[in-house]
Amino acid sequence: MSQPATPAEYLSALARRHRFRLTLTYALTLTEYACRILYPALIGYAIDQLLKGNMWGLAPLLGTWLFHATVGLGRQVYDTYAFTHIYNEMVIETVERQRNRGVESEKIAARVSLSRELVDFFQYEIPALTASIILFLGSIIMLFAYDVVIGIYAAIALFPIGLAYAWFGNRSYRLNRGLNNRLEREVEIVQSRPLAQVARHLLRARKWRISISNAQAGTWSVIELVMLVLTAATLTRLAGIDGITPGIIYAVIAYIFDYYESVNDLPIFIQNTSRAWDIGERIVSDERKE
Repeated sequence: MSQPATPAEYLSALARRHRFRLTLTYALTLTEYACRILYPALIGYAIDQLLKGNMWGLAPLLGTWLFHATVGLGRQVYDTYAFTHIYNEMVIETVERQRNRGVESEKIAARVSLSRELVDFFQYEIPALTASIILFLGSIIMLFAYDVVIGIYAAIALFPIGLAYAWFGNRSYRLNRGLNNRLEREVEIVQSRPLAQVARHLLRARKWRISISNAQAGTWSVIELVMLVLTAATLTRLAGIDGITPGIIYAVIAYIFDYYESVNDLPIFIQNTSRAWDIGERIVSDERKE
């Protein structure tokens, strides 16, 4: 069995081996979020048509919603089948690799537990990132389509948000590496060390988790402030447009909130990616962690 040398190689090999399962579930996810992008425009259209007395204005929205629900049901059922298979295969390979390297049984148990997070990365984090990218790009495009000035506002808002993400990404990796160092020793400490040492271990792990949470909170604070300014600027702009309809107002505000949702989810993705990367290093490059 070939031995990947880096986390990137390990994750790439895992993705290639299960490319059919991953391609299918990600294609279904893309379809779901393509429908999601259409909702504000379809609801806005329905509002304006209903105000004119045209009941058929609901048809595009209801048809899209039914299609979305059908795809989402299929994707959720398939996900469980696909990712439990991937996890079982990964556990077997991890145990074999670690035993061949003479890693202690306590660390093998800890790494098997941590490897579940690598599967979760493929099952939850990559689709979440894909959803965020689709929501972000789709909302920006639609905002420009409705009003160029509001689209420019949204593009400008990305600069302070990007700076906050860059800071959080560097800090998150360092903090997760420290936390994982603690968690790798947890089985051995809990099984064989005095209670006082167990308490110290838990206290140190708690400090790492608090530091990660505080870094996330700081990043979110920046995002909330930027979005507050963007929303106020958008409402002010909408109030000054002649002939604007209720449906257009709804759609623009909805796309602002899609934009907000897309950028607001990224700190969680950055945090979980940092954690998955460090776990990958422990699985494929033990010498760097021993």
